[in-house]
Amino acid sequence: MSRRKLRVAVFGTGYWSQFQIPAWQSVGAEVTALWNRTHGKALRSAARFGIERVFDTPEAVFEGVPFDIADIITDVEAHEPLVNLAARYKKDVICQKPMAYSLEACRRMTDNCRRAGVWFAVHENFRYQPQFAPVKAALDGGAFGRVLHAHIQLKSPDRAIISKQPSLAGMDHMALRDMGPHIFDVTRYLFGDAESVYSRPVVSYADIGAEDTALSLLVMKSGVPVMCSLAHRFHYKVFVQCEKGVITLDDDNVITFESDGQSRTLDARTRTVLPYIPDDDWEIHGAHVFAAIPRCLEALTGRYLKNKPAETSGDDNLETMRTVFAAIRSRDTGTVVRLDDM
Repeated sequence: MSRRKLRVAVFGTGYWSQFQIPAWQSVGAEVTALWNRTHGKALRSAARFGIERVFDTPEAVFEGVPFDIADIITDVEAHEPLVNLAARYKKDVICQKPMAYSLEACRRMTDNCRRAGVWFAVHENFRYQPQFAPVKAALDGGAFGRVLHAHIQLKSPDRAIISKQPSLAGMDHMALRDMGPHIFDVTRYLFGDAESVYSRPVVSYADIGAEDTALSLLVMKSGVPVMCSLAHRFHYKVFVQCEKGVITLDDDNVITFESDGQSRTLDARTRTVLPYIPDDDWEIHGAHVFAAIPRCLEALTGRYLKNKPAETSGDDNLETMRTVFAAIRSRDTGTVVRLDDM
């Protein structure tokens, strides 16, 4: 029996939508309608991706075309009003990360969707990058024993990325707001929820002035300390010291497992070429980043069609965002912040 085609209405046709819309189409979904604040941009995206319906207002989308899920790919400021609008119309909804710019707004969004009986997920796709699943499988398998400590490093916006998304340059707490959701969600995916966080950001470019890198020490509820680095360059992405060995994911996405005096490697590099990704974007972000988008959408679709909460449901992502805002509070106060105090 074939799976029914999911119908998606997209709100927002900015930078990341040019990757998300064709990713939806590549996993078999039908994008039925578009809305964007600047109508002309929505019309250009519709022509590019073969989408028939473009609307002038968000309300017109909800009232004018049948669909299953609203996918919100707008700037962060529009996330809460559009998620709440979906809840009002009793429409299931997916929202880009970060969920919102305040923890209170994140809570309102999840509460409103829960009260409305609306399926709510966050498009937090970094945990779906192919290199992280084998690391998690090795940790969960138990052969390496108890985790002693770990270090995770992800790329924060450098000049090239900021040139593609200039709004980042003016973002308050930029590294923590933009990449904090990603690195803390990957950390939660691998090691569970955090108990406390201490964070210090750094301004790398004096002419830009944004806090574009950051270092955060998380202590997980399991007691494991995890250093989370948002940096421009590094030699490995994950290092895990366990009782019975070491797991290292290098910056080229090759994993080395060392245990009992023996070592083996697993090549987790992504070689699939996605034809809708421009060469310069491919070079800036990397194949693993773009591979995660359809993988995430495939996973969200599978959970949705089975009427199950998404792995990155609103409730789950609320815990990631609690960690983000705890890190921001730590930056502002210069203290360790416990998540129970958020």
